[in-house]
Amino acid sequence: MTGHQLKLVPPPEQDAHDLVIVTHGFLSNGRSMDPIADQLSDAGYETLVWEYPSLRGSVLSHASRLVRVIRESMVRPEIRQIHFVAHSMGGIIARAAISTSHIETFAAERCGRLLMMAPPNKGSWLTRMPLGPFRGWFPQLAEMGEHERSFVNQLPRPHVYEVGVLAAAQDWIVSEPATHLDGQSAHTTLATSHQRLVQHPTAIELTLRFLAEGHFDAESSVTEPARHLTQPGHQEVPRRETKRRAA
Repeated sequence: MTGHQLKLVPPPEQDAHDLVIVTHGFLSNGRSMDPIADQLSDAGYETLVWEYPSLRGSVLSHASRLVRVIRESMVRPEIRQIHFVAHSMGGIIARAAISTSHIETFAAERCGRLLMMAPPNKGSWLTRMPLGPFRGWFPQLAEMGEHERSFVNQLPRPHVYEVGVLAAAQDWIVSEPATHLDGQSAHTTLATSHQRLVQHPTAIELTLRFLAEGHFDAESSVTEPARHLTQPGHQEVPRRETKRRAA
């Protein structure tokens, strides 16, 4: 992967609809989010999988490019609300992009919900690795440090977006306490690992439910298969994919 990529599922056949921007975490790519993206597009959302080179560049550099996507979406009259579904470091990039795009100030009516999966909101255990002279090669690790003055711990939390968090019980990258964010609307932990969380059937189900209703279904369990959830007023559309490079 050499640049920032957009994989776009065309919107449903209706004038007004919601957009979901989906992005992956560190050491991953957009393809890892395909199971969630498929369910979102089936539920009638315009779904955009935003991919970035996670081993290169800082959180802020990636966020600045995501801001362009947000601002382009803000001026599209057919989009009612803009939501985010993000895994791991992708959640921090989404938070930084929301903050620096000023969407919560200038287009509050377009702000929907932010669902983060295993986000290092209070830092990551990964930053404890002794990188020595190679530390400068990975600025994103410094930004996600666990100390209170790190970038992630100083990043403003969303004040308009409703925030839902899914944590993984067997997570050796982000501890469960570190996933919490002040002001979060919903939080739950599933019996899976950091990487497998994005493909866990219940995680996908709860993602759809949070975007549609703003909360997690209390009766869901980690062994329950995903149910097909369709947001009221949305029509199902076939999944069609196109790819283009972000400007």
